[in-house]
Amino acid sequence: MSRGCRGGVVRWIAVLTILMLGSCHYAAYQKQMQTKEIPEEGWSAKQRISFDSFVEHSRTPHTLYLYIRYNSCYAYTTLPLTVRLRSALGWSATTTLSLPLTEEPGVWSGEGYALRQQLYKISPAERPPHPGLYTIELSQATGQDFLTGIETVGVAWVTTER
Repeated sequence: MSRGCRGGVVRWIAVLTILMLGSCHYAAYQKQMQTKEIPEEGWSAKQRISFDSFVEHSRTPHTLYLYIRYNSCYAYTTLPLTVRLRSALGWSATTTLSLPLTEEPGVWSGEGYALRQQLYKISPAERPPHPGLYTIELSQATGQDFLTGIETVGVAWVTTER
């Protein structure tokens, strides 16, 4: 085998390895992603959307992924959210995030055309203090009684890969 051909084979193997490693990382959070549809009349300011996640290894960093699917009826450039993590044993942590939905005024970001979606990596979210069941609650924090334009929200809380 010629040196040029060997170099091409090595490059091809390197590309395949990178693609395989990337797809493994993709599967890590995609496998645990949970989603919920928002009612057609909108997301009430009083409504908390909750997801359960089981933590096997405590004290290890966990990354929170948030998935947002929205349409062109959404009237703002960001999505303010309150995120609350709590365990069955009484531990809790709360934070407020402002997720950007536009790259600049009038230019929506994310994938899609009339219906867009984005994945946000909040890293690292927390180190759970103990193994067990945790609940992740999302609330819209826009100050509006009903928020329209958000169609689906989702979360995945996974052990951070090193």
